[in-house]
Amino acid sequence: MQIKEILFLKIPVFFNFIVILVLFFFIWGWFSSSLILKVPKLSLEINPASFNLNSENIEFLTSDGIKISGWFVRSRIAEKSNKTIIICHGWGANKSDIFPSTIYLLKKGFNLLYFDFRNHGASGGSVSSIGKLEGLDLTAAVEYLKKEKPEFSQKIGVYGISMGASVAILTAAQDERISAIVVDSPFSSFNYIVLRYAKLFYKIPKYPLTPVTFLFAKMRLGFNPDDFSAVRYVKKISPRPIFFIHGADDERIPVEEGKKLHSMAGEPKEFWEVSGADHMESHSKNPLEYERRVAEFFVKYLK
Repeated sequence: MQIKEILFLKIPVFFNFIVILVLFFFIWGWFSSSLILKVPKLSLEINPASFNLNSENIEFLTSDGIKISGWFVRSRIAEKSNKTIIICHGWGANKSDIFPSTIYLLKKGFNLLYFDFRNHGASGGSVSSIGKLEGLDLTAAVEYLKKEKPEFSQKIGVYGISMGASVAILTAAQDERISAIVVDSPFSSFNYIVLRYAKLFYKIPKYPLTPVTFLFAKMRLGFNPDDFSAVRYVKKISPRPIFFIHGADDERIPVEEGKKLHSMAGEPKEFWEVSGADHMESHSKNPLEYERRVAEFFVKYLK
């Protein structure tokens, strides 16, 4: 058999291998990016009425037309407080999850606005970006307050946890109507958190699969989500104040992430490392100290 004939026989085998490889990477890219972009919506387990609190069910539209669902709860000690804190939940959660651990702020003279990020809770939308798109949601919440409740929002603060914390950094850096922010367990970047979760929960190494995930996420979103990471924006918040809180034993988002962002932020800034706390456990591990520190921060800077 001549060399040309041998090469001809091997071409179909090589071609099939390439087709299978391309098909595998396509399936992997679509599946893995869907784990990030398509968050299963969880039902709201509680509401303000569960705590005998009167609230107003609100809705507002984002600049790209997504309907956002929320609650507006007035301060319990001031008949008409002009200070409102917007509360931002984490990825895969909703406004009811963060409600019990934040209502203490009502007793400190603040109104509270809770909302579900897009593709979460009772809000619309079917895609999450862990950054840019959620920033549009938070910006829309600020717009709602300024347009519909100006007498309650002469001063606006933001409290965010996990994804909500990173989105708060991104948004506050671009919106000076936000006067002060508290961020609990933020992550520095989109790429970091995807790599971290891939390794922690799925035992997937950085190469060769995660670059495919990043590529598909970028193609499906129409932009590079890493460009809208907190690490690229945190220094732009100063001279407005920012308070970082992070659990010392956080396995999902290590405390080094919070320290990294804190080191890059301008003054005024504060950092509190909570001993013995895993991810989003800082409040439950030390509730009295947590509530005192957060309340004092907002009282000081939302004068």
